[in-house]
Amino acid sequence: MALRDHIKENHDLAEKHPFVKLLFSGGVSTHIYADYLLNQYLMYLKLETLLEHYGLLQGVETVKRSKLMLDDFHELKFNAKVYNVTYKYVSYLDTVSKENLMAHMYVRHFGDLFGGQLMKKVVPGSGSMYEFEDRSNLIKKLRERLDDNLADEANKVMLWAIDLFQELADEHDIR
Repeated sequence: MALRDHIKENHDLAEKHPFVKLLFSGGVSTHIYADYLLNQYLMYLKLETLLEHYGLLQGVETVKRSKLMLDDFHELKFNAKVYNVTYKYVSYLDTVSKENLMAHMYVRHFGDLFGGQLMKKVVPGSGSMYEFEDRSNLIKKLRERLDDNLADEANKVMLWAIDLFQELADEHDIR
């Protein structure tokens, strides 16, 4: 069974979330997207720092998104809010084993490699964080580093993502 099959239920929940529907609709405001982007940036920065620390991005460095997220955020020229879930997630990452960090990379970065290709067309700004160098080869190399033992942690990552979507929806009255 592929890793994606192990997280399908939570992935489907995330896709159906009102915030995600708004993102993909092309109707998300610059302010709401700036909030989302800032929180994603902080989460990715911590994750990518840990992945690099453990040498887990060797040979796939181009998967890193945090600098591009920050560039996209600055392009929007909007103040943004850091949500509670972001603080909690960043702290949680310090407790994750080296092996399980790959589950976080899988959920977050594969989301950008796949769904991000659609989002780039509908979000405010240039969406440079969704542009990948040699995307298909990068996907292939990353898949070689994954296995089904990451399923439990990958499901936790999906729940963290849904928590951020919910905080954004609550803050901006998205139903």
